[in-house]
Amino acid sequence: MCDANPDVLIVGGGVMGLSCAWRLAQRGARTTILEENRCGHGASRAALGALWPSPLARAGPLQNLQRASLWNFESFVRELRSVSGLCVDYRRPGKLEFLNSPRALENARCQVAAAIAGWPAPDSGQVMEILNRDQVLAIEPRLIVAPHGAQFCRWSAQVEVEQILAALVAACRLAGVTIREGCHVDQIETANGRACGARMGVDRLAAGKVLLCAGVGTRLPGLSHAAEHPIVPVKGQALRLRAAGVLIGHVVKNGPIFLVPWPDGRILVGSTTEPEAGFDTTNTAAGVQTLLHGAVEICPELKTAVLERIWAGLRPAGPGNRPLMGRVGGVENLFICAGHYKIGIGMAPLAAALMADLILTGKTPYDISEFAPT
Repeated sequence: MCDANPDVLIVGGGVMGLSCAWRLAQRGARTTILEENRCGHGASRAALGALWPSPLARAGPLQNLQRASLWNFESFVRELRSVSGLCVDYRRPGKLEFLNSPRALENARCQVAAAIAGWPAPDSGQVMEILNRDQVLAIEPRLIVAPHGAQFCRWSAQVEVEQILAALVAACRLAGVTIREGCHVDQIETANGRACGARMGVDRLAAGKVLLCAGVGTRLPGLSHAAEHPIVPVKGQALRLRAAGVLIGHVVKNGPIFLVPWPDGRILVGSTTEPEAGFDTTNTAAGVQTLLHGAVEICPELKTAVLERIWAGLRPAGPGNRPLMGRVGGVENLFICAGHYKIGIGMAPLAAALMADLILTGKTPYDISEFAPT
């Protein structure tokens, strides 16, 4: 048998690993994070921080969990600010999603009715509504509005990704979490069918339980090659513009292109979806052109904006673009929380609480059996 120190070893220091570590440490578990690079360096830092609830037409367990997490995201941020002492900018301006066809308009009507009936009310105004072109232009006069107006969701929000990552790191350390960066895990160690630590080159760290949160680097031990690597990368390119003054006040989405504005004139533009790119994180002329064209098509005044930054990241996609959360079958004391694709930031508050419950008590208030890596 392996010695158990720490109580929980987490492989991966992105937003999910950090959130899980924080919640575990708050509940008294001695927790260590092993991060290959720097905490948050991978998919988390590449995210744009846009948070919008999954449509109610999609009523599966994942969508229900994602929405439940977003309802409490603001309180999660407030707690992080209080504990870490750091600024975490969070705002909920709402999202305007353009309706480009009669079918899109009809679908939006169904979404609005379902949201009003089933979602908690926001601070002010109706949770969701359809605005015609004149109504959109009244609040966003610089946009080229779609012919059928836009669906306006007041629950849609945004968070400063760099700030929330820094606050999570600080909160973890203040709670007693040990963070080891630049630490590549070669192997999860097992003994008598139980996970009992990790090997990093010639070094070895024993642990009572192991939680895998390494995104596209997550591996499941003791399985065939195809099953051992269940999380696949989906490349996404993005860019940041700097406008002279505030051009847009709301998150705006037109098809796959969305704009995330901040009051200081920054506008984040996302994003491509390139599953064929594998582990390539280079920006391409075609990808950047798509984003720039889409941004200017939404707001023509962005033609004169400064292109400050371009980047690409690898979204971790589990089977069927669904995450893997729960116990790893066949290996006792081994858990996974990875593969959240495009919703990792928003899912982190609830996923971390659920994983802490499961690891420490063996049960959760939500049924997450559909996400188990069986």
